[in-house]
Order: sequence, then C-alpha cells, then structure tokens
Amino acid sequence: MSTAVFRILQETLTNVARHSQATRVNVSLRTLSGALRLAVRDNGRGVKAGELETITSLGVVGMRERAELLGGCFDIRSISGTGTQVTVTVPLNRTAASAQSL
Repeated sequence: MSTAVFRILQETLTNVARHSQATRVNVSLRTLSGALRLAVRDNGRGVKAGELETITSLGVVGMRERAELLGGCFDIRSISGTGTQVTVTVPLNRTAASAQSL
C-alpha cells in the first residue's frame, strides 16, 4: 500500500510540475475513520472545462487503477484558473496478502 500511495503522489507532483504552472503545492496525508487520505492541491491553471471527463492519460489512468486496486477511490477536482486537487482515499484494513498482489 505504501508504495502504491507513494507512486500516486509521485505522478501527481510530476503532473503539477509539467502542466499546472503552479507556484504552490500543498500535500496532506491523514488517517480518517480507518482510511488513509492523500490530498494534493495546487494553485495552478486548473483543468479546463470538459477535460476532466475525457482524461485518458496513462498517468491519471494509472493513479486511478492503483487506488482502486487498494479498494480505494481517486478524485480530481478543478476550476479553470484556480488550481487542481487530487484526492486518494484507501482503506487501512486490507490484508497483507491482498496488498502484495499489487
């Protein structure tokens, strides 16, 4: 689980550096009600209207798949011109055997 969450963070920060034109990034990692929550928010250009529905880049697809393999969820929210937030929430009660299949 830790490797998968790290890779999601790594890809998110790569996307911020490549695309967002952000001057600030906030990263938060917390446990909430038996789940691990990673949130990455930037103050960049945001994702243009309609782009969120058609995101097919391998990086975003890979992040979503990693979260889902952990039994979690992946969410991107953005308003053009105000920044983007990526949130990943995964349950902490997964068994070591099922987590090793990642």
